[in-house]
Amino acid sequence: MSGRLTPFVVAAFALLWLVPASTVRAAPGSGGGQGTGGQAGGVLTASIAYGTGGDGGGGGGDGCRWKMIDGGAAVPNMGVAEWPRVEGGVTYHMWERRCPDDAFPRLFEIAEADPADLLPGLIQRLRDRELPSPEPVFEALDPTHGWAYVTVPVDFRSGGDSWRTVSVTAQYGPVWATVTATPAKLSFDPGDPAGGGASCDGDAPVAGYVAATPGACSYTYTNSSATSAYDGYHFMTSMSIDWNISWTSSTGAGGPLEGWSTTGSAPLAVAEVQGIVTCTGSRSSQGGC
Repeated sequence: MSGRLTPFVVAAFALLWLVPASTVRAAPGSGGGQGTGGQAGGVLTASIAYGTGGDGGGGGGDGCRWKMIDGGAAVPNMGVAEWPRVEGGVTYHMWERRCPDDAFPRLFEIAEADPADLLPGLIQRLRDRELPSPEPVFEALDPTHGWAYVTVPVDFRSGGDSWRTVSVTAQYGPVWATVTATPAKLSFDPGDPAGGGASCDGDAPVAGYVAATPGACSYTYTNSSATSAYDGYHFMTSMSIDWNISWTSSTGAGGPLEGWSTTGSAPLAVAEVQGIVTCTGSRSSQGGC
């Protein structure tokens, strides 16, 4: 999606007589790929730009302002160009953009757009490039061998900064939309066919570990991984984050979107300790044998 400003209009920049309209604030997000526009061969373009952030806010960030300036541009001996104009069933408007780092305002001819038109690309970008998968972290493992024990709760966590809010913004000229994903639930699959798994939410997936008290994100194995069909030594565990997704836009349109989930996996060895009773004598104080 792009708008264009013809060489004729660029040449007429100093001779514009324009009818001003409403002013709106540009909002490309807080990450890389900000801003719109470029110039090549006397043509200015307004293209979709993306930005990422982690605060879940909608838009804002570069200090640019957009102002619709539909009207006419007259050039001696060349005629008059008028906006809005319609071409191929698409309505185009003339916009002026003023940014803090620009010496002069820049003009863009931009096709009318609805923020909802930006959603398909935003959602795909969020799912394919921005949403982190959980990095499985286990607490209370044997410090020497690195395995868990049967009947002893093992705490699991979503590591690697994966439990966080993620937002992506797309901007086309003065029109922007932001899609925000918030982690809602962490689910644990122990990899043991006999186990049912566990889940937790809130701050529990990143809570500190307290050895005396199993956290909300914990699971207790009843079988050792010697029964595993994976390699006879480890269970192949997995964790999934369920994301709540919503959107906002420059027009105020927005609301909830279909949720999504990301998954990470890791092998975990689970050992079983068996006690051995040794008879030392017939008396109870000697073992009772």
